[in-house]
Amino acid sequence: MYFNLVLLRTMQRALSSMLLIVLIFLFNSFSAYASPGAHGPNGEHLNTQPKVDVSSIPTFESATESFELVGLLYDHQLVIYLHDFKSNVPVTNASIELEVENLSASMVYSMQRSAYILNDEAVLSTLIRAGTHEIVLTVLADNRGDLLTASLETVVKPRSDATQRSPHHHEFPWLIAAMCLLVFVAGYMFGRQSKESKS
Repeated sequence: MYFNLVLLRTMQRALSSMLLIVLIFLFNSFSAYASPGAHGPNGEHLNTQPKVDVSSIPTFESATESFELVGLLYDHQLVIYLHDFKSNVPVTNASIELEVENLSASMVYSMQRSAYILNDEAVLSTLIRAGTHEIVLTVLADNRGDLLTASLETVVKPRSDATQRSPHHHEFPWLIAAMCLLVFVAGYMFGRQSKESKS
């Protein structure tokens, strides 16, 4: 009887250790499956998909003896910052006419952003197409005017959909879970037998 009790306790401890190991392995495996890929120190994905800098914005610059400007192309608008070339002071009272291909549109000054905004859908649709776009800007301010040219390089961002995720993104490790459950049930059964042997 004493030998059986010692044997049951030894097996129970072994099963408990196995259960703990399986639980740790299960947790690590599930964490790996739940995430779309490995992550770097800043949370960036380190899987085999091509890296895309989502913060990059297509820009262009141009300057003459009178003006200098910088343009930023967002998804739904074009923003241009216009400065005096010599003093680098922002120019706020200008009219800017933008031409690209066979389209043209006027920029509107925004006091809140201290920049000139373009929301023309036809022009924006042309600018967001992948490729190099030659832009002509006619700037009139006070008693001076100038013609500026610039090139905008637009790169289409890759789609970020389910096809680019890890193939095991939502798969649960059922085999490991079954093993864990089996070890747990076995440990429980041996525990009951141990109590019955004591009684």
